[in-house]
Amino acid sequence: MIEKLLKKSLLTIGLCFFAVIAILAQNPADPETLEKILVALASRADSFEKSLPDFIATETILQESYQKPSGKLLESSEIVSRLTGRQLELTKKGRTQLDFQEYRQVQSINGKTVKSDKFKPRGPQVDGVFSSILVSHFASRDQKDFSFDLDTNFHILRGRNTYLLKFTSKIVNQQYYFFEGKRLASEQVGQAWIDTETLVPLRIEYQEKKLPKGLESLSYAVDYAYVTLGEDSFLLPIEASSEFVEKKFTNRVNQKYSDYKKFSTDVKLE
Repeated sequence: MIEKLLKKSLLTIGLCFFAVIAILAQNPADPETLEKILVALASRADSFEKSLPDFIATETILQESYQKPSGKLLESSEIVSRLTGRQLELTKKGRTQLDFQEYRQVQSINGKTVKSDKFKPRGPQVDGVFSSILVSHFASRDQKDFSFDLDTNFHILRGRNTYLLKFTSKIVNQQYYFFEGKRLASEQVGQAWIDTETLVPLRIEYQEKKLPKGLESLSYAVDYAYVTLGEDSFLLPIEASSEFVEKKFTNRVNQKYSDYKKFSTDVKLE
């Protein structure tokens, strides 16, 4: 009996070994592989917002400010909000179309209940992280703003085999971002980890290279996973982070999304 189990274990190990060798023998940087990935990402990004049902989730934001170069923590605050995503029907030129809208209602700050939903957290924020980062990089109309390359090696992220897709902004592009209320031209360098089996993005991260005066660096990262809403699963953000560095301070923001729930009842939002 022990001999049979040993043979079975050795056979399993051997199959796993050859499977790994087969994966490593592939060339991730093959042009056809890159095209296949971009097509899959475009399809997913194009339908991302329209495929979502109305939902609610908890968004927890941790904001921290550190002194340079000592690294001393100067300020920290935790803001918990209710995030509501809704599909609104809009009529334009006689046509009805869906328009995805995000609403946030602050519930507590540093553990204390906040009554006013008009409160605006101080400090840096990751604007539009819920859908904009995925859409602005990989939607079919936005991919033209970037040059894409595949890393020559496979990578592992959260236990999954992944392609590492690198991107840089083209000199002429239509991307922009907001900083302190100002709209600025975007020039990025970044990368995304794409699941080799499902071709879904597990993580997107990038840095802005064209910075306003006084800012030394600005970076973003978003992690995705499948989340159940009702009877279906959707690829949604589960965590995001941003960091911008000034001459004397480093500011960091971490956002976590949890307790996703689908709802069908009307919710009054102002």
